Amino acid sequence: MDKETYKFMYPTGITSFAFLFSGCALQWLCGTTTDDDGKEISGFVLFGDLLARMALAAGEGKGFRRPLMLSAGQAQYSEEQLSAQWNMGRKRIRNLLDMLTDLGLIGTQRSRVASIMIFPCLTGWETAGEGIISNPFHSKQRGK
Repeated sequence: MDKETYKFMYPTGITSFAFLFSGCALQWLCGTTTDDDGKEISGFVLFGDLLARMALAAGEGKGFRRPLMLSAGQAQYSEEQLSAQWNMGRKRIRNLLDMLTDLGLIGTQRSRVASIMIFPCLTGWETAGEGIISNPFHSKQRGK
C-alpha cells in the first residue's frame, strides 16, 4: 500500500515510543500480509494503525456509535471498521487480532457494547506537552 493510503493511520501527538518486543513479535512486524485484493501490507503499518487509535489521555473514545470512557493506553476498536479500512474479511481480522494477542503486541476485551484494545508491549510514550508517560497496561514479554 502506498503512503497516501495509510498516512491517516500513524500516531499523532507522540514524539517517541518505548517498546519491548519478543523475537516472534518482531519477526511478524517485519513481515507482510495481503489484503483481499492481494496487496501486501507491512506488519508495522497494521500495528501502527492500531496504535494510532490509542488514547493518550483519559477520555471518551471517538467515532463510535457507543463510545466508551478510555484510559490512557487503551483504544476502542471495531472488527467491522478494521475490515473495511484494511480490506480484509471480518473473520480474517479476528484471526489477525488473535495472533497479535498471542504475540503479546495487543490485548483485547470484547463485549456487546464495545471492544477495547491495550498494548502490553508498549512500555511508554513521550509527547511534546506531557513528557514521558508510562503505559499502565504494559506487561513483560515471556519469550514467545
